[in-house]
Amino acid sequence: MTKITLSLLLLFSLGHSLSAQESVDFPAQAEWLEKWENSRAYTLEALAIVPDSSLAFRPTEGQMSVQEQIQHISGNMFGLSRRFLDYEPSDFNEKALSELLKAETLDREALISLLNSAYDYGAAAVSNLPAERWEEEVPNFFAGPKSRRVIVYLLQDHATHHRAQVLIYLRLLELDPPRYRGW
Repeated sequence: MTKITLSLLLLFSLGHSLSAQESVDFPAQAEWLEKWENSRAYTLEALAIVPDSSLAFRPTEGQMSVQEQIQHISGNMFGLSRRFLDYEPSDFNEKALSELLKAETLDREALISLLNSAYDYGAAAVSNLPAERWEEEVPNFFAGPKSRRVIVYLLQDHATHHRAQVLIYLRLLELDPPRYRGW
């Protein structure tokens, strides 16, 4: 993994933040973004507890490793945001992202960078989704007709699900997971 690839990923992950007026006009969006930032902090805190020597840990052969969980969480954030929230900045580098998501070995720095970039990207996608579009039905969603609002919630739910798996891995490694924060 090169620093150039990580830099490219960081470049396309930068998003636009909500103005104070937009937060007042659409509190559900502002509340979601606050919870999203708490999700990021909780996930990064859990990852920080995993020793470097255990980033490849997987409980059984058929399960994802810690690294793969982080890659999967990140890939889902990019994928849902791009495909169903219509967010794709002009400087998006799909090839660089694909390389990171397929990498068999990423060090802690690369995983943290990837995860932060994914959270930034998801936040930008939701920040740029106007209130009137939250109820629009997304085309071709694998689980049937769903609104963009459901996709916004799915971003959070999916991250929570896979972070929980990392928390279980911590217990299996006889490490104490971070204190719960769900607000």
